[in-house]
Amino acid sequence: MKKKIKSALLIHYYFPPIHSIGVLRNFYLAKEFHKRFETVKVLTTSNQNILPSSSMQGLETMDVEILKTKDYRSKRSQSMHFDEKKKKNALFQFARRMIDSYPLNILIGEGGSTYIKEGIKKGSEFLKQNPQAFIFTSFRPYADLYIGAQLKKKFPNVKWVVDFRDLHVDPMYKNVNFPNFQIRKNKNLLSNAEFITTISNGLGSKLAKYNKEVLTIYNGIHKRAKKQKRKSEKFNICYTGSLFGDKRDPSPLLEWLSNQKNNIDHGNIEIHYAGKDGALFQDYVDKYGLKNSFINHGMITHTEAKKLQERSHINLLLTSVTKGYEGVLTGKLFEYLGGTSPILAIVKGGRDKELESILRQTEAGIVISDGNDWQSKFSSWYLAWVNKNLITIDQNKVQSLFSWEKSVDQLIAKLEFNEL
Repeated sequence: MKKKIKSALLIHYYFPPIHSIGVLRNFYLAKEFHKRFETVKVLTTSNQNILPSSSMQGLETMDVEILKTKDYRSKRSQSMHFDEKKKKNALFQFARRMIDSYPLNILIGEGGSTYIKEGIKKGSEFLKQNPQAFIFTSFRPYADLYIGAQLKKKFPNVKWVVDFRDLHVDPMYKNVNFPNFQIRKNKNLLSNAEFITTISNGLGSKLAKYNKEVLTIYNGIHKRAKKQKRKSEKFNICYTGSLFGDKRDPSPLLEWLSNQKNNIDHGNIEIHYAGKDGALFQDYVDKYGLKNSFINHGMITHTEAKKLQERSHINLLLTSVTKGYEGVLTGKLFEYLGGTSPILAIVKGGRDKELESILRQTEAGIVISDGNDWQSKFSSWYLAWVNKNLITIDQNKVQSLFSWEKSVDQLIAKLEFNEL
């Protein structure tokens, strides 16, 4: 008879108080694990002491152990992002791909060799004391996967589950050198995992080449306070997040707004941006003559970003697809769904049917594409504001479809099924 899983070892370089979108999924899954298992330990990086931080309610009750880390982020003080001009340099791009490619990704990439050594040591100590545990690691960084794989070798009877927020070998961003070699290494590494979890069916279809069992568990939604009527004199459109070079593009909306025939008064519009790419977003706005409507908030905390989203009348969602690579659901979608403002999504490169399906099910917004009349929808939202009405997302409907509790229930059900 199989032993019931009672404990969990979570290996997350990205964990609070680090301020990053990648932290949120790791943290909220950890909170749910704490409700279900007797013992839960989190291993994370000492870089949390120098990288930008934000507080998360409930962190103080968790057993979090810091792993000594000496990587390139350790030497960059408070900065998490490279300058956009530097990113366009060919030599820099090659170096970045090398750092993300095996074996340099475990030697000098995020985490680095010291972090990995500490992770294996501390993980082994926990698993010796808690033989009925399972291991849960996330990507990124690759160092977390490597620690999980080494622990699985040392403790072959322990279940190992790997969670992906994005791909190591990404066909859109082309982020590694020698991709075929990287794919072979990933197959070898991940074939020993019990199964893979990921954030969307689109990513799941790509990850199936590494492990035959892949489970999509969507991000959960945290319901926010009911929206009150705003005193704002402007119709606010808001985007909080990165542009990833030229991979995300607000041009379809800005071009339409700049057209004087759409009956939208430019004087009534404010376009708010928060993130590291304010200068690039400014270029888009200037191109379409909307400079006077633009407000750049720069880098702000996650709490401030959510407040900005709530003050908005429309939350703009930017993402992209490439041939054979759809359903790459950004974490920003689920953050927006937790609010009350309707969502207007722009997908660069083609259609994303998974995104369209989610917005259709939740009735939370619409995707700009050639096949729908998004302009009429936008105009209806704008006219509702003119008439002092607020269009809001039905949070009851959203909550019935997406929750962290439901996602972890799916994961544990699969773990228990695989125990049979």
